[in-house]
Amino acid sequence: MKILVYSDLHTEFEAFTPPATEADLVILASDIGTKARGVKWANETFSCPVIYTCGNHEFYGGHLDKTLEKMKVVAAPHVHVLENECWVWKQTRFLGSTTWTDFSSTGSRDLGMRTAHERMNDFMAIRVDTSDRRLTPADLVVRNAASRAWLAQQLSTPFPGRTVVVTHHAPLIGLVGGPREHLMAAYANHWPDLVAQADLWVFGHTHHPVDLVKYGCRVVSNPRGYPGEGLQFRPEFEVEI
Repeated sequence: MKILVYSDLHTEFEAFTPPATEADLVILASDIGTKARGVKWANETFSCPVIYTCGNHEFYGGHLDKTLEKMKVVAAPHVHVLENECWVWKQTRFLGSTTWTDFSSTGSRDLGMRTAHERMNDFMAIRVDTSDRRLTPADLVVRNAASRAWLAQQLSTPFPGRTVVVTHHAPLIGLVGGPREHLMAAYANHWPDLVAQADLWVFGHTHHPVDLVKYGCRVVSNPRGYPGEGLQFRPEFEVEI
């Protein structure tokens, strides 16, 4: 199976037209476009199955739960928006989740939460609850715990095929790149026990290209990033499993 892998296309800033591909499936590991726009783009751009997980930018200017609902509603039959959900195709199970983080991966959850709250736009741009209040780091700690528990349960369940995990946040802190400051805890979990149970793990969010093997699992990220950021983005990047 050939899989075309993208993340962090940020089409809200600059349009993107992928090259012609013979891939069997496309993975979009989030931050494709704000709200449901990324899903609509995927509907029109690809005819093969698409796995789409939400990133923080999908929720900008919207509500965490309501935006996810809208994304699922507008998704075409071949586009699978997964949030703590599994989709099985061709002897392969795809486990999709944003995951967020619990801010502990750099050693201090308190410092991680405080730094993220001070420096990230998420907590100004995303709303939660029936009151539409602003998102807080504590909200994400709760969602991260639920996602980790779901992934652990899924990965521990025997499956007679390959397992691909798709998340927005990185599954290992060492994949982030750059200095190990506490802000990095907002970009990565540190889940070596879960990584070891997958065949392929695709993520985004870090704007740091990755393609390596960790704990017996191939871990990849192919972000385009923001206009002018100059990442080593590969529009034709495919993984074969």
